[in-house]
Amino acid sequence: MTDDLLPRGLEALGLSSRPGLLSALGAFRAQIEAWNEPLGLVSLKGPDDLVVKHLLDSLAPWSLLEGFAFHTLADLGSGAGFPGIPLALTFPSVETVLVERMERRAGFLEITLEHLKRTDVTVLQRTFEEVKAKFDLVTFRAFTPLEPKIVKKMLRLLNPGGRIAAYKGRRDVIDAELAGLSALDLQSEVIPLTVPFLDEERHLVVITPGRSSP
Repeated sequence: MTDDLLPRGLEALGLSSRPGLLSALGAFRAQIEAWNEPLGLVSLKGPDDLVVKHLLDSLAPWSLLEGFAFHTLADLGSGAGFPGIPLALTFPSVETVLVERMERRAGFLEITLEHLKRTDVTVLQRTFEEVKAKFDLVTFRAFTPLEPKIVKKMLRLLNPGGRIAAYKGRRDVIDAELAGLSALDLQSEVIPLTVPFLDEERHLVVITPGRSSP
């Protein structure tokens, strides 16, 4: 693994000038490397996977998200903290909540946030259906397909004007999932993403509720 992969990736994404971001992401990466084997946090098939397929992948849509001018964020099924922790590090003024139902992963998130001195980021060990708060932005990655029952429950977590931002892969899979949502009153946009050093399809699916949605 090349040591400069992360800084090069941040430069490609236009994030190299963010104060402290590189060092914070490096500390987060070290936490995952230390805990991944005992906890089984993420699947890593190659030496660059953690940086490319997880850290940089999480940050690929940051400029799109910044345009939403959100103040509160819930990351559902946060797991090892993707994309929630990289986004919290990139947007330090945003009130961020990581929702993770599994105890060992929620514990890892708590320890990691303490290590990163981000005690302002909240971890909720529960299912997202049990969350009562509302947010400007709801994100998830490798968590669930876009199924009508799931999306309807996610819509209840949104503040007025809020959005769901789903990290997805292949466009054909996305189109099939969105076709299944046609009966719901919502708007969706599929935005292609470029992840530095990754030659795979990546998209952000942005969903906003219609007038009759809860």
